[in-house]
Amino acid sequence: MSTVNKPASLFFEQFGARGTIIGPSPMRTGSPLGQSVAILLWMTLPVAAGYGLWHAALKRRAEGDRLASSLARLLSHAAMLGAAAPLSLLLFWVALVPVGRALLLPLVGLFVHVFGGAAAWGMARAGRHDARTQGAYWLSGASSNVLTFGGIVTILLLRSEVDPHAEKALAEVALYRIFEAPFYFLCAWPFAARLSATGAKPSFRDSFRPVTTVPLAGIVLGWALNLGGVPRPPALDGVAEILVKANVILMGLTVGLTLRRAAPVRHRASCLRMSSVKFLLVPAVSALLAWLLGFRGVTLQIVAVCASMPVAFMAVVASNLLQLDEELVGSLWLFTTAGMLVVVPALAFLLPAIGGVT
Repeated sequence: MSTVNKPASLFFEQFGARGTIIGPSPMRTGSPLGQSVAILLWMTLPVAAGYGLWHAALKRRAEGDRLASSLARLLSHAAMLGAAAPLSLLLFWVALVPVGRALLLPLVGLFVHVFGGAAAWGMARAGRHDARTQGAYWLSGASSNVLTFGGIVTILLLRSEVDPHAEKALAEVALYRIFEAPFYFLCAWPFAARLSATGAKPSFRDSFRPVTTVPLAGIVLGWALNLGGVPRPPALDGVAEILVKANVILMGLTVGLTLRRAAPVRHRASCLRMSSVKFLLVPAVSALLAWLLGFRGVTLQIVAVCASMPVAFMAVVASNLLQLDEELVGSLWLFTTAGMLVVVPALAFLLPAIGGVT
């Protein structure tokens, strides 16, 4: 059963893997493997550049750590204000509004984020960890790398003779992610800031950071224009693609600078706990929920894939922006990302069986 109410190729062509009009589907050019390599390069090269900048120019300076933190914060603000805010406006201005049964899939996507964060936070509380650690657990558990790794896994594992470029599957991924950005800015980040606060806990309103309200305003304005029937000017076509790339570069540089503090060996116990949440508990519960809701075939496979993704870029960016435990969040990101070397073969083995469940 597919939750997309129009032909998947048309949905993907309009909505895009990032939920935006970016012209014809990028999967129409080049092989799926070539597209996957390109995505991996876009994801890893900015991170490597940021990490290289730390080692080459900042590490040996007496004030290097302070400069790296300041530069990472400047880059994250630039990403939020200069790329994410106008991008949010453009994305939601033209987003297809899911109605009826199609709304169930994005709600399942929202559940995956909330459940992952709650499960990780519960582990931290059970282990009597301090406030900063609890905030890092919640943030990492609630943030999943659905777009990049989820897209790559979908392309490589869910192609078929009927859907050779995985366009139908990618359309389902786009639908699954509709509530992702609002959840991050409205819930996950403010709650992480509140959990991590030492001493008197700030109110939920005080937990907001001004810089995160700007992309949120873009989302609200985009939906308002969308629901109001205001057409987007043709001159803005293609701008979203530029902003996506700028956002990836700025966030990647921020992550690379932040990873200077990553110490997965030191935090191996936390890394193993987070992996059990990300790769065992959340996928099992989410796939069961999707099955109980009547999802079958490609849609059920998409839930299984998206619910199995590692800690997202956004968690590392947020840890810097909100001044949380950068060392722990960076360690969890690095460890769970490396864990995809095990998760992807496991998914390759399990997805055919999941797709055949009745």
